[in-house]
Parts: sequence; C-alpha cells; structure tokens
Amino acid sequence: MNNKNKVLFLAGATCSFLLAGCNSAGLGEGLLKQSLNPATSTAQAPSAAGGSAGSTEAVTYKNNDRNFSFTIPAGWSKQSGDVNSDAVLFMQEPLSKTCSFQFNMTRMQTDFPAEASVKASLDSAKKDIKIDKNLSAKRRDESGMENGKKVRFTRGWELVEKGKAGGHQRIIYQAYDRQNYYINMMAAANTEHFEECRPTLQKIIDSIKFGA
Repeated sequence: MNNKNKVLFLAGATCSFLLAGCNSAGLGEGLLKQSLNPATSTAQAPSAAGGSAGSTEAVTYKNNDRNFSFTIPAGWSKQSGDVNSDAVLFMQEPLSKTCSFQFNMTRMQTDFPAEASVKASLDSAKKDIKIDKNLSAKRRDESGMENGKKVRFTRGWELVEKGKAGGHQRIIYQAYDRQNYYINMMAAANTEHFEECRPTLQKIIDSIKFGA
C-alpha cells in the first residue's frame, strides 16, 4: 500500500468511527455537569430539569480554548456540560419538544490528515443522499482575518440527516481547527419534532463562528 492509499485508508476509517459517534442515539450522555459561562450574561434560575432555566433572550456563548462562539435562542436552557470544556448540551423548553444543541471535541494527533478526512467524510455524506440517508451535505470551512491576513480557522463539512420514525434527526457541523481538534456540533430533535424545530436548529448551526 503506497503512502497516498495509507492516508486515504486512515482518513476513511477514522471518519467512519467519528460519523458513527455522531449517529449515536443517546444525545448528551456522558456530558459533564458543570456551570456555563456565557459571553453575554442573562439572569437564569435553576429549572426543574436540573439545568438552567430558559433565557428570556438569545445568548451568545464563547469557547475560549478553541475560539468559537454560537448563539442559543430565547427559551432554551443548559442541561449539562460547560461551554469551556469539551462538551455541553442545551435544550428548548419545554423539554418535551426534544430540540437540542450540543458540541463535543477530541484532540487528534498532530499528523492526522484532517483535509483527507474532511474530503472522505463529505464524499460519504453526499453518497448517503442518493440512498436516502441524508437530505443535504456541503463543505464548510471557516476563515477570517488575523494580524492583517486572511487565514483558515477550520476545515469541515455540514450535513442534514433524513429522519426515521422513532429516531433522531440532526443537522451536523463537523470541523478540524488549526491544532487538529475535531469538533462535532449537532442540532437535533426527535424525528417527529424536527420540522417544527428545524428553522431554529439551522439558525444555531449558522451562528457558529470560529476566530470570533
């Protein structure tokens, strides 16, 4: 096996593992139960569910370590995790609507072929459209200005799943940053709630900005 094929094999195998993790049914399981530090503070009281009460206005949060931000709409509350840790989970009140947003991250080896991984995963996601597993898939890199120069903060891809009755349906944005952290950001709902939640879920995914 030549070096090129080795890279593609490693990327494909790793992507299969990562995508399988994204498709796990247990949303938010194993997330740390820690406090959240919003970039835009809003007074919140504990909710009956054990997280923070739904805010009365949209709140923008920032993960300082990985330098990305996202905006959670009014009426949502933190259920577990910490925005400055490696995982956090938010849900819309009442929780019976099942609308949720979470991220989790993993540091990859410095020589992990992130570009090859993105290309292989995006290609797989597009092929899944043809077999009715996904609704859409696209490349999504994040760029911006740094020290007067345009730089690429992340390389990644975004997809929308095709839901199945009794399951979850998701909008997933996955990216590698410049330090090769793999970050999985996922907005989801039970399939029967997805279309109702979809505009809000997409708005959260669209609000994610790196280098902010």
